[in-house]
Amino acid sequence: MKMGKIVCLINVTTDGFCDSQYVIADAEFHAFVHGLLERAAAVGFGRNAFELFQGVWPPMLEKPGFSEQQVRMARALHEMPKIAFSSSLSAVSWANSRIERETGAQLIAGFRDGEKGMLTIGSPGLVASLTKLGVVDEYYFSVQPVIAGSGKVRLFDKLSLDSRLPLKFVGSDRLASGVNILHYSTK
Repeated sequence: MKMGKIVCLINVTTDGFCDSQYVIADAEFHAFVHGLLERAAAVGFGRNAFELFQGVWPPMLEKPGFSEQQVRMARALHEMPKIAFSSSLSAVSWANSRIERETGAQLIAGFRDGEKGMLTIGSPGLVASLTKLGVVDEYYFSVQPVIAGSGKVRLFDKLSLDSRLPLKFVGSDRLASGVNILHYSTK
C-alpha cells in the first residue's frame, strides 16, 4: 500500500534567503509545481505564504490576461484543500482553506495514512517546524540564480536540531531560467 508523504518545496537564493521577490515563477516552474500538486492531498502554508498566495492565485480565475499555466495552477490550488498553519490568523477567504493552530504529529500522521500526502510551498517557518518534528519525507530546494545579499528570512535560520539530519540526494531539475531544483529524501 502506498503511503502519503510530507513534501516541502522551498525557494531559496544562493545565499540562503527565502523571499518571494527572488522567485522566477515562469511557465516551466509552474509546470514543475503542478506535478507536485498532483501527488498531494492538501497544501500546507505558514501564515505569510498563505496570505501571499491567497492574494495572488484566486484573482487569476476571475480576471482575463493570465497565462494558461498560471490559470491551470490557480485552478489546481483553488480545488485542493489548503491548510494555513498559524497561531495568529483569524480567518481565511480562499476556497477549501482552513486554519490549524499547531503542526502536531497527529495531524501530520493523517496525511501519511492516505495515498497522497501534504505538500508545503514556501513557508520557511513551517518547513523548520516540520523538520524539527522529524516528519518531512522529501525536500525540493528550488535554488534561485541570485545572491540576494539581504532579506527577511534565511532558510533554517532559527532551526535547532539535537543532531544532524542526513539527506539522500534523489535528483535534480535544471530549468531554462537557471533555477535548479534539488530533490532530497530523509529516508
